[in-house]
Amino acid sequence: MREEKYLKYTTEDFVLDKAFSVWALTADRINGPFWEKFILAHPEKSDQIENAKLIIKSLQPLEPEITEQQLHKILLNIKTRHKTKSLISYHWDRYAAGIALFIVLGGLIWLSLQTTKARFPLEAGNEPSSKGKVILANGATREFDTEQTTIKQSSPGELTINNDTITIQPEKINLAMNRIIIPYGKRSDIILADGTHIWLNSGSQLSYPARFKTDSREVYLSGEAFFEVKSNPDKPFFVITRDIKIRVTGTSFNVSSYDEDNTTQTVLVKGRITAGKNKLFAKSMELFPGERLTYTKSNETLSRDKVDVKLYDSWVNGYLIFDNVAITDIYRKLERYYNQPVATVEGDEKITFSGKLDLKNNIKDVLENISFATSAKHERNVPSTIKK
Repeated sequence: MREEKYLKYTTEDFVLDKAFSVWALTADRINGPFWEKFILAHPEKSDQIENAKLIIKSLQPLEPEITEQQLHKILLNIKTRHKTKSLISYHWDRYAAGIALFIVLGGLIWLSLQTTKARFPLEAGNEPSSKGKVILANGATREFDTEQTTIKQSSPGELTINNDTITIQPEKINLAMNRIIIPYGKRSDIILADGTHIWLNSGSQLSYPARFKTDSREVYLSGEAFFEVKSNPDKPFFVITRDIKIRVTGTSFNVSSYDEDNTTQTVLVKGRITAGKNKLFAKSMELFPGERLTYTKSNETLSRDKVDVKLYDSWVNGYLIFDNVAITDIYRKLERYYNQPVATVEGDEKITFSGKLDLKNNIKDVLENISFATSAKHERNVPSTIKK
């Protein structure tokens, strides 16, 4: 077996590989040393290998003692079955056999038993703290109290928080995650080692590996962030939330995925992205500039529509623009941004607001601007009726 071939493999490729399937199911002594050596030499492939093994082993409840001979028989039967169809070409027969094997080995079972949500690495909700926090790949924690914080990952072993540079020993990095926690009332802009720029909004968390995999770049988001992804067609960038997964090679877009909100949304400003439910094998939709994809949590549905992108990316520049938005939804955004409660009165949920709010102003002035334009009433410094 050639080691180089497997360096470009995806999870699906491993599942469809005959030699790998035999090893995953039977732990045969012939191929065992090769795979053990391969995993040690290429730890970046370990997640894909483990996921492929899980898919393949999902057959075990049906055939707990499957042998290598039985596996060969399954392969032979699949190939024979497809060869009897005269309208299928030789090349299609080869691929169809592989696809059939993939389905047999776990497609349906995996869909019913496992989703990527189970491995989402971020905790629900925002941690009760007035300080921002970075939990480094080696387990160390750094806190910061600045309202606007700049974080730069210069290299896998070097990270700068404002003017404070932190060095991590390379052997302690591997594919471990850095985790950034931004409390209510604060924000951060983050530059990753690949040049991707991320603006992280109040009450948000971002998790990313200090060293990306060789074939992809994956980050995990809870809350809201605006992304300007550094283009690399050979190494696609993924933003993963609890509800949706977004794939991009080089694009500007906003993602809002707060746990307490009824929807998760992504709005494309420039470029193209594909996005779908955060489940293995889920179908994806392609988005073009000016389009929004919305995941509704109550019924687990996706929808796509045209929007004004200025309504979704303006917060990065220090203001908010609304077009006929419910006052209660606006107050929720302001509570997060200023970390100050705003109590509403009965009937406010029926009032809407259109206009621009300058976030450089204090919250008192912002609320007075809303009251001037609407009939909404509000109080500050009292327990909020809006759930965070």
